[in-house]
Parts: sequence; structure tokens; C-alpha cells
Amino acid sequence: MTRRSAAILAGVAAVAAVVAGVALAGGGGDQAPQASPGQVQEVAPNVVLVPEGERVPLPAFTGETFDGASLDLAALPKPLVLNFWASWCTPCRKEMPVLQALSQQLRGRVDFLGVDYLDQAGAARRLAAETGVTYRLAADPRGRAGAELGITGLPTTLFIDAGGVLVGRRVGELDARRLREAIGGYLRVEP
Repeated sequence: MTRRSAAILAGVAAVAAVVAGVALAGGGGDQAPQASPGQVQEVAPNVVLVPEGERVPLPAFTGETFDGASLDLAALPKPLVLNFWASWCTPCRKEMPVLQALSQQLRGRVDFLGVDYLDQAGAARRLAAETGVTYRLAADPRGRAGAELGITGLPTTLFIDAGGVLVGRRVGELDARRLREAIGGYLRVEP
């Protein structure tokens, strides 16, 4: 066996060990879902509950919405669905109408904010118009808010509870069923 082959096998074994050590469990019943530090728990398929020890309040982030209003992330109504997207992201394009529909259905019970991440303003505004989005939109052109919240891929949807704490995260496109399940599981709001 060559050194390179041995290194590859060692890397595969390390990844397998990490994957095997992650427990996946579904939430259920009337209790709020819980996850221990270092443990992953799914609230809906591919929608992960943030472990108790890793939950953090929203960082200070101020900016401007697409319609020119000032934005203070910490002052937004809670619970909050916070979606990071970009105009060049195909799954983001498909997901935005789903977010729009639920934002209308849950108006007054759950707030929605879309954050255009590392994108060009003109392209982002065109996509918002094409998809008919009316929930609040803001831009993070330098990625500052995204970096503070650990955004590593798009789309990423974060779920912020009534206390302003990040309780759930989903990297990747959410369809209507999974988004409803996530809102019910994380935010305890029945869509």
C-alpha cells in the first residue's frame, strides 16, 4: 500500500467515525425538541435542531432593507425565519415562492427576513420581483452577518425562537412540507 493510499484510507475512516458518532433522532409529542451538545437532532427530514449548548442570540446586524427602511436584526419581531439566498443560486430561486406563501399564511405569528448574501444588488432585486416576494429583504454584500451566523452554503434558513435565540438551521432548499414541519418543530407555531 502506498503512502497516498494509506492517507486516503485513514481520512475515509476518520470521516466514517465522525458520521457514526452523530445520532439522528426525530422530535415528537408536545415537548419542544431538545438536542444535547455535540448531538444532532432532526426536526424534519434534513432540518437540524441546533444543540442546546450551541444556541446563540442573534448578532448585532444593522443595515437597510430593499425598500430603504433601516434594519436592526436584533429588533425584528420573533419568532423569525431568516433565509440567506442569492440571485445566482438555483435552489434559492425555487425556494423563494415557498417562503413567500408561508410568510403570508403566518403573517403576525412568524416574521420572515430574506438576506441577499454576497450578491449584486440589481440581480437580487430582479429575482425578488420575479418571484413575487413581499416579505422583508435586506442585503449582506460583504458577508458580515452570514459569517457571524456560520453561513456555509445557500440557501440557508435559520429559525429564531421568540426569545431571539437561533434554534434551528437548514442548509439547502426547503419545500413547503419541510418548511411547515420546521416552523412547527422549531418555533412551535402551527402553520
